[in-house]
Amino acid sequence: MHLDFLTKKINKGTTILDAGCGIGILALALKILGYRNVSGVDKHLFNRDSQYYRGDAIRQLHMVWKKYGLLISEKDILNSKNSGIYDVVISVATIEHQKSPKKFMEGLIANLKKDGYLYIATPNLTHLLNRVRFLFNRAPLSNLQTFFEQGDTFDGHWREYTLNELYMMCEWLHMEVVVAKNVQSMRPQFAFVLNRDLYVNVFRFIACSYLGMGDTNIILARK
Repeated sequence: MHLDFLTKKINKGTTILDAGCGIGILALALKILGYRNVSGVDKHLFNRDSQYYRGDAIRQLHMVWKKYGLLISEKDILNSKNSGIYDVVISVATIEHQKSPKKFMEGLIANLKKDGYLYIATPNLTHLLNRVRFLFNRAPLSNLQTFFEQGDTFDGHWREYTLNELYMMCEWLHMEVVVAKNVQSMRPQFAFVLNRDLYVNVFRFIACSYLGMGDTNIILARK
């Protein structure tokens, strides 16, 4: 989904930073597709105290990154000193993990050149299955116990957003929104078994047909 969108909107000569890139799957895919100037940063991947730590596999990952000329470094985007050097900054499934979305977005924007593009993709708070959960008095997020136990050190979803909220936050930071789009990224895969997977896939199927009920919101904004 992200590759399809990005490759249609961004030319191969641009400098791209994938912020919160994890093990670098998206950045690596862009490299393989011919985007030469792609790099990534992630502060959790190398942090032993994080649930996203991949210490045992880091050496093997470095070998893969090196093979394709991909640089992924341990860096907090909020403390990045590489201001204003990228044409495109990508943030996929990261803003919902932030305690301060304003500081996070300012950190992303600070890395952009003038007229550079910010791409944000994040879970949609009001997707169809969440609406049904609210209807039956259930919270849309399932991490209450983890959040309850971890408190301030929690690194799960602090908040999810509607598409309109993402749009407004970009405007508050004086970004010009070029594309605001809701999509259903998780496609239905039906199995003839009467369990949770069946009804989840039914809702995914329905969400594909109704505007605003998809599970992912996408914003492309210009600095």
